Amino acid sequence: MKTKILFFAFFLIQTIAVLAQDMASLKTEALKSYKASVNMNFDDIFATTYPKVFDIIPQDQMKKMFGQMMENEQFSIKLVEVEPNFSFGEIKKIEEKSFCFIDHNNVMSMKFKEPMEDAESMIEIFKSSMNAEKVTYDKLTNSFRIEMRSTLIAVADDLTKNQWKFLNKDKENKMFSMLFDAKIVKALGL
Repeated sequence: MKTKILFFAFFLIQTIAVLAQDMASLKTEALKSYKASVNMNFDDIFATTYPKVFDIIPQDQMKKMFGQMMENEQFSIKLVEVEPNFSFGEIKKIEEKSFCFIDHNNVMSMKFKEPMEDAESMIEIFKSSMNAEKVTYDKLTNSFRIEMRSTLIAVADDLTKNQWKFLNKDKENKMFSMLFDAKIVKALGL
């Protein structure tokens, strides 16, 4: 009986240690991913991105797409570094893959090149389409500051050599659904 109790206690301690280690590495990698995005360092962004994404959108195409999204003839977007205040969900293991949802603060500045005629309606559009918590308009700089909570989906599996990699969670979970089967999507409540 003592042997069974000792074995159970050892197993429990090992499990807690592994989960703590997973959470520690998850926190470190989430911060790397956040910093890469804020600094628009494409190499670091791609290094922290779940690799199957590049089967759908090649890196060079994604880099071009990001460039056009961040700077075009209508506006420019800059991500503002703030304290991310990460909120980590539980680590879930499904089909030998680990997943975790991570909410964080996300702030961007969007500067328009033409004078804004109806800033108030744009504020409402940003709030509804981006689930922004706070949107302010600065008439002097013709720019909006958009503050919101965003969600990363962390994944560790054989493909990533059990290192944490990330996907941005979109409203309809389209990218995630393209990468993972319906059983995983359902198990994660997506």
